[in-house]
Amino acid sequence: MPTDSEPADSSIIRTGSDGRLRYSPDQRQALLDAFDRSGMSAMSFSREHGVHYQTFIAWIRKRRQKSSPSEIEGPGFAEVLLNGREPAPPTGGLRIVLPCGAMLEVGSRAALPLAVELLNTLRRPC
Repeated sequence: MPTDSEPADSSIIRTGSDGRLRYSPDQRQALLDAFDRSGMSAMSFSREHGVHYQTFIAWIRKRRQKSSPSEIEGPGFAEVLLNGREPAPPTGGLRIVLPCGAMLEVGSRAALPLAVELLNTLRRPC
């Protein structure tokens, strides 16, 4: 009987002529679901289940890309009411104040794509 860290069907589809193990999409999904429930590190889980670590990491990345298309589409904007008040009328520009206190002012719509690119770059870890 499978445990929480063990997928229901862990049989291998086939071994390729290059010696690599081949898993069906259902088997990959079952392994990824079991990994989510396991609380183990990716390295420990892949070692325990006989999946090459780099292959397993690629599966995780691919699933994350499929599950978060909003990052691919770009950022979105929403009107925010502060303390129940209507927002002040626009003054001709956009001011963005970051949590660290840094401020970015965008003076025209033409500069918005550059501002978005700058904010996305600042959000990534170094």
